[in-house]
Amino acid sequence: MARIVITGAKGQLGRSLMDAASRFSVHELYGYDIDQLDITDTQVLHQMAKETGATVLINCAAYTAVDQAEQEEEKAMAINRDAVTGLVEVCSQLKINLIHISTDYVFDGEAKTPYREEDRPNPLSVYGASKWAGERVALSYRKGVVVRTSWLYTVTGNNFISAILRLGVEKEELRVVTDQISTPTYGPHLAQALLTMVEQIEASKTPDSLMGLYHFANRGFCSRFKFAKKIKEYSGFKADIKPISSLDYPTPAQRPTWSVLDTNKIKTTFGIVPNDWEDGLQDYFNQLNNN
Repeated sequence: MARIVITGAKGQLGRSLMDAASRFSVHELYGYDIDQLDITDTQVLHQMAKETGATVLINCAAYTAVDQAEQEEEKAMAINRDAVTGLVEVCSQLKINLIHISTDYVFDGEAKTPYREEDRPNPLSVYGASKWAGERVALSYRKGVVVRTSWLYTVTGNNFISAILRLGVEKEELRVVTDQISTPTYGPHLAQALLTMVEQIEASKTPDSLMGLYHFANRGFCSRFKFAKKIKEYSGFKADIKPISSLDYPTPAQRPTWSVLDTNKIKTTFGIVPNDWEDGLQDYFNQLNNN
């Protein structure tokens, strides 16, 4: 039986993991967020991991304020890089498997085809650089797994969909960029994939062979503009959606224009086949309406 510790348990993915785990009766889950656990405190981390008897730690905790990170580089690095060093130290001492979550923002968007795990990152922002630094720390651990994802959203928390839904009611017109392209990923789909990975790693006679870097995102891709149009179709708000370029909407942090992730490796290794991104959006609105 896997005993799974989840850091960042009140965030979008953390909540999705806690919800999804109820369908995996063989697992025991322990969720911690910033009000219960400071992941930058290695001593507290060690005590928590030892007390729970954790066999797996899934790190969903992160500094995710992409624009604010341009002025808070030290804080972003402390959480997204340095805290991962502490997690690796604790996991190594207690022989715990580590799964660390990362982002498509480690890439510069210059590719013309989906990014594979072996493609070299070149982040454009402090946030992207801090996440790439954390990846390298996690992958230095022989029992470490890094899973990159893109454009994550759930029915809880602040994300692109919640912003579009709010502004679609408040405003008569929304201006959304057409030149940022990636894959919207529904949090519960990623949570299901992560728990499937845990099951297979825990059951494997050679778990170290399954460690390493993987991409998971829903299948297909779209622009932010197309994504917003689809959100309007499902919700029915009245605001018009107008296409603009990123040059028309400057932000402190530069985003990659293309950050689609190739997910063949996770399919080949774990048999995990992502749902289409539009299926994820349908599931989102089904859950939203049920709530």
